[in-house]
Amino acid sequence: MALKFLGRGSGFADEHTSAYFSAENKEMVIIDCPVSTFQKLKHIDLSDYEKFYVLITHTHGDHIGGLGLFVQYAFFVLHKPVIVVAPSTAVAEDIATVFAIEGNEPSWCELVNVANVEEKAWFGDCVLTEHSPQLANKCFGYHLTVDGTNVVYTGDTSTIVPFLPYLVDGSILYVDTSVYYGMIHLKLEDALDDFLALNRRGVKVYLMHLDDVAAAEKIVADYPDIEVVTLA
Repeated sequence: MALKFLGRGSGFADEHTSAYFSAENKEMVIIDCPVSTFQKLKHIDLSDYEKFYVLITHTHGDHIGGLGLFVQYAFFVLHKPVIVVAPSTAVAEDIATVFAIEGNEPSWCELVNVANVEEKAWFGDCVLTEHSPQLANKCFGYHLTVDGTNVVYTGDTSTIVPFLPYLVDGSILYVDTSVYYGMIHLKLEDALDDFLALNRRGVKVYLMHLDDVAAAEKIVADYPDIEVVTLA
């Protein structure tokens, strides 16, 4: 897989969905930072990295609950810079509010929007999607290039449609998939035909944000080209 996962679970799981990859210039790019991700990052050897980018998909607690802690840890313990990348100005303002509530000083990290990383070789685009109605127009996925591979990471989404233009032959799709609960997530049984069609086009499909891993594995058992993401 192009990404290494720090968690694959949904909102009430013990480990929430988050991933990372290594980029040029000794940079680590992290996608979302729930508390479970912060706890894992503390136990990873980060000495080879000189800078951290954190891409935020949206501001639900299972996606940013550990962000303030990681910023503090990087500032006070690692003494290394963190650039928090928000997909829109509105999301950046919400993150700034969370930081203020938590008592984080603005100087402890750099909070930017995606325009500030557009020159990065790994960054392609942020993709507005539909998820929770309470966060309408504030939920995004990302189009990235990781180790030369075209990667689409949906974040939490109830539709695959906004991501289809980015899925060319040879792509990897990491997609939010629910077994039991649809509405604000893609439900596996409903989306399976779409996943299979993408696979026939040469797109590798990985399932994440799972509410029941065993049930998901059972559903896709007859389809070896669809894989359930396992932890790094």
